[in-house]
Amino acid sequence: HDITCAFATYGTCVERETEVRENVQAAVKDLEKTSYTINTVLEKMHNTRGIQNLQSICEDCVTQLASVPALYEALQEKVPAGEYYRFHHNFRGTTQRLVAATCLITYLRENRLAPHEEVAQSLGLCTQREKGFHLDLEDYLLGTLSISHELARLAINSVSAGDYARPFQIQQFLRDLHAAYSLLFPKNELRKKFDELKYALKKTEEVVYNLSLRGLKPQDSETSG
Repeated sequence: HDITCAFATYGTCVERETEVRENVQAAVKDLEKTSYTINTVLEKMHNTRGIQNLQSICEDCVTQLASVPALYEALQEKVPAGEYYRFHHNFRGTTQRLVAATCLITYLRENRLAPHEEVAQSLGLCTQREKGFHLDLEDYLLGTLSISHELARLAINSVSAGDYARPFQIQQFLRDLHAAYSLLFPKNELRKKFDELKYALKKTEEVVYNLSLRGLKPQDSETSG
């Protein structure tokens, strides 16, 4: 009889847990949809017309990103207080993709890396762990590193589009990023992403080397080539 009573209580707890998990997953799905839409728009930058219209592609993405803070707010309401890291695995991949998109847009518009605080703010999040729902530093670092692959692709596709200056700019940015991340002595997952950055830099350097051999090095890139 005692066992039956106990399991009746367990059943209620399991139902409650299942409901919380399903609510979290539904909120994450909305975030994923927006992330997918933004990445679909960003993909346009790799064709010739896209390279010539990077600013309008960025503007389209910024419009889409404007809906993200409300989606994180909805997700935050579904995650029980104090249990951020218990549910973190449900949305960390999506968060990293949104960080990458935000950093890529900032780079394309302003030729700089958006810092942790700025990215968090644009996603409607804070950076302080003690406040509960926040932009985890590792999610920021992993998201940032993943833009290197897209930039290496852009360097190659820029040449096809006749934009010979861009690969030199990308090379300098990736070199700066590489130098910065080297200071962290990256391990585990960060190490894998750091290796991707090294590979992206190598690919970009090959593009730049070939352009230099063909005498297509822009005048203002003398110091960065």
